[in-house]
Amino acid sequence: MTLQEVYRPASPGHRIPFFTALCAAFAALLAIAVAPLASAAPASSSGQIVHPPAQPSEGPGSAGPCGSSSTTTVNPDDPTQKTIVYSPEGSAETPLTGGHCNDAKRPTVVLVHGLMSGIDAQIAGQSVLHKDLIDHYVSQGNVVVFSTWATNPYDFEGSIKTLDKTIGGAEALAPRGDFDRLGIVGHSMGGGAVPYLAQKADERGWGSEAMWLFQLAPAFTAGLGTGPIELPEHARVVVEGYDNDQIMDNRVGIEMFNAYTLPDDQKKHITVHGDGHGTVHKLDASHMTPNTMLHPEDALRYYGIYRTGDALQSCSLTGQNCDEDLSYMGRWSDGTPVTPATVTNEPADVGPTDVGVAVLDGECTSELNSRAANCPA
Repeated sequence: MTLQEVYRPASPGHRIPFFTALCAAFAALLAIAVAPLASAAPASSSGQIVHPPAQPSEGPGSAGPCGSSSTTTVNPDDPTQKTIVYSPEGSAETPLTGGHCNDAKRPTVVLVHGLMSGIDAQIAGQSVLHKDLIDHYVSQGNVVVFSTWATNPYDFEGSIKTLDKTIGGAEALAPRGDFDRLGIVGHSMGGGAVPYLAQKADERGWGSEAMWLFQLAPAFTAGLGTGPIELPEHARVVVEGYDNDQIMDNRVGIEMFNAYTLPDDQKKHITVHGDGHGTVHKLDASHMTPNTMLHPEDALRYYGIYRTGDALQSCSLTGQNCDEDLSYMGRWSDGTPVTPATVTNEPADVGPTDVGVAVLDGECTSELNSRAANCPA
């Protein structure tokens, strides 16, 4: 059976149980995603052991000073789903986000997972696949809201609306969360959900002081019609793709980026590139780059995600780091620069053939994507 046959909804006379089909799809996609981790990086011509860049020691991308605590609440509308609120602890100053770790109110980041990648949190009450990203945002002094949701690609709009209802109740679960200072960060299907969630947050009055959106390898969006995507005039957006993403079509992220009605200085599209210079392991810019366990904690995350996300938030909150060079990805231990990210307001798709989107018969051609006709050629 091909990937296309596994993913396509079966005929009425021969239905594959939906959850079974999704499990098969997810297993196949994971096999695609983690395969590069087993491949050895090319040796340098000198035989020198070359290590990838370490995490920045200060400024955007560095580990923040705050500790973390969490509370887990079962969703009253669906006992299989949970909302976990992570709060910063300690008394240290938080220069990137302003104030101190123990302030009564702290900026809030809503983190939205992708296809089936909330199962770990549903079972264990804590997210494993997003632990590194959560830990980083909390370390910088953010309250992080992580709600699991039913990621049904065949009813994406219905799934997003249900998630939005859950997130709407998160304010009561996060007493230290300042929802006037709001970031929404999403990966894969979660990345596709970001613009809809942002519009609904704005309707609630959230993000009135600052709103920043960070879409990581997003799937297509839903619930927004086919025209321009309106956001609050003070919002800031980064849409990020990966040059070896074999699961999602980078063109859907580009389509959303182009549709945002924001000036160029408030939105950026970034493509993170892999780099095989090192002898320890290569830097593979795959769809799973944001995920703990499925991708190494390496320079692509330190610079491509943490540093970019910190600069985006800092600019939104305090007006600092707005001119940070987001193309810089650090240097290998021998001084060689890592391949710079492409930062632009005129993005072009440079990714490989997307094997994984067979689940949707191609994101830019699927009838499930109401904005498919807007995809760039």
